[in-house]
Amino acid sequence: MSRLRKSTGRRAYHHGDLRAALLAQVGGLVREEGVAEVSLREVARRARVSHGAPAHHFKNKAGLLTAFAAEGYDRLADLIEQALTWSKADTPPDRVEVMGRAYIRFAIDNPEHFIVMYPGEGLNRADPEYIRAGDRVFSALIDAIADGARQGYLTANAGVAAAGAWSIAHGFSSLWLSRRLQERTGVADVEPMASLICRAFVDGVMRRVPEERPQVGEGVATGTGTEEGRRDEAEAPPRRMKPRA
Repeated sequence: MSRLRKSTGRRAYHHGDLRAALLAQVGGLVREEGVAEVSLREVARRARVSHGAPAHHFKNKAGLLTAFAAEGYDRLADLIEQALTWSKADTPPDRVEVMGRAYIRFAIDNPEHFIVMYPGEGLNRADPEYIRAGDRVFSALIDAIADGARQGYLTANAGVAAAGAWSIAHGFSSLWLSRRLQERTGVADVEPMASLICRAFVDGVMRRVPEERPQVGEGVATGTGTEEGRRDEAEAPPRRMKPRA
């Protein structure tokens, strides 16, 4: 006579990628309960696996949230790359504008990732995957700003322009997610306002048509405070920004 297996009330887990399934549960938990309620045990319960299963992939809550944030940075980088390809933006100012809109779109569509990525509390910021994923996002911005400086589009210091671009997109996203912006302005559609904000910023720090550079020997003064000195300051490469702040 065959024995009947005793039911435990827990369905066997047959998914091929437990790590991805656990991270998906983090998103739902953050969305419903908030970051403070995330735990390995609760994520395991929602994924319907043993409470010890997450430990094979994440040592603790910090490891779980760090992996979730890294996933967010990779998604953001992918979205930026797709937006640049689709838009066919081929000048530095156009690239920066497209990246700003993509950043805002990501935040609106992925608020659970956004609030874990920033401010990044409780994350292991020295984690190699976290650093790699964050660098994918910020390298694209740094490269566009640096290209703008080299090609004569930039009118501001490169470091200031890069920090400003990030601040504008991030600040707009945070205000929109908090609904403060909608309450103050009465605007309900994010896309038109996001486009206007990003365009206004880019027009403030970059030219749409590159500056013609004077040739050597044309009598342009050199030294600090001169045209060449100011250009050297604007073209100074921005420092690499990593998602640790």
